[in-house]
Amino acid sequence: MRRSLSLLALAMAGALALTGCSGDASGDEPTEVISDGDLDALIEAAQAEGELVVYLTPPESTAQALADAFFDEYDVEASFVRLTGGELSARYSSEVEAGAPAADIVIPSYDAFIDDGIDEGWLTGLDEAGIPGFDEFPEEGKIDGGKTAVVQFAPSALSWNVDALGDLPVPESFDDLADPQYKGKVLLSDPTSSQAYIQFWTMIEDAYGIETVEAIAQNQVRLYNSVVPMTEALGAGEGAVTGPNVGQVVAGAAAQGAPVEYVVPDVTTGPEIVMAISTDAASPNAARLFAHFVLSEEGQAILNAAPGNVSAYNYDEMPAEYVRIDRDEALANEQTILDAFGL
Repeated sequence: MRRSLSLLALAMAGALALTGCSGDASGDEPTEVISDGDLDALIEAAQAEGELVVYLTPPESTAQALADAFFDEYDVEASFVRLTGGELSARYSSEVEAGAPAADIVIPSYDAFIDDGIDEGWLTGLDEAGIPGFDEFPEEGKIDGGKTAVVQFAPSALSWNVDALGDLPVPESFDDLADPQYKGKVLLSDPTSSQAYIQFWTMIEDAYGIETVEAIAQNQVRLYNSVVPMTEALGAGEGAVTGPNVGQVVAGAAAQGAPVEYVVPDVTTGPEIVMAISTDAASPNAARLFAHFVLSEEGQAILNAAPGNVSAYNYDEMPAEYVRIDRDEALANEQTILDAFGL
């Protein structure tokens, strides 16, 4: 079963959530939620539930490795749906509005969806969920005192197609993409597709000025709603350079034979992948046990095994001038970024 959910399975999960809401349709008592940090009791309760559904933004290969290891450790099935950040928040929010949240746990890039969900009560913060061992998770990975945690740092990278680049120099920093010599050769992430991209372009503005953002935008060939199709286009030679990209995605394309390479500049920021539990999870104990596993050193090693990813346990490996952009300030700057792109 440990496979990405089909649309049919997803619809069934939503229907179960609508009728069950942490209990079942037969009228039995709701599931007792183990939230006192007792790992043995949590394992027993999670195994009784038997499965959970995860919405997440990391690649399917990572999700599958995590689900397989979780099953091997605890004999609980973790089915997953991989979505972009914007898709995840939109789908989950619409399901909540319909009274049918299908996901037991969400692992998206950090944006207002998490804060709003916790404030509205449809997501439970990790600091209130009674996750065994959460107190030991590194402080560098905790946000707002632990209401959520960064389970994956993915510093933004520059990438290029070795063949398509030809005699042009390999870019070394993001402001290099403003050079007119790259005009018509730059593939970019669409800043409207995720708040993480608004934060990235705000970082570029802060570091190099809005004129640099505008010059990079003027050099673009086209925009992509996520790094996966952008990297596929790069590998096909539809452009020569991209930014921002994710090292894991580029390395995956290179392993499949694409003539692509990447570098993480010293001055960068990047998506910070976080985690929260559905308050009305159909499998609340399995969700808590999965959160415990993801936050453990074993789970972190799996989630961050691919090139370019960094765990909070290894925060000292982050780029020398990594910038953690204040999300609210970036959102206040959103229109400036969109204007620079003519959007």
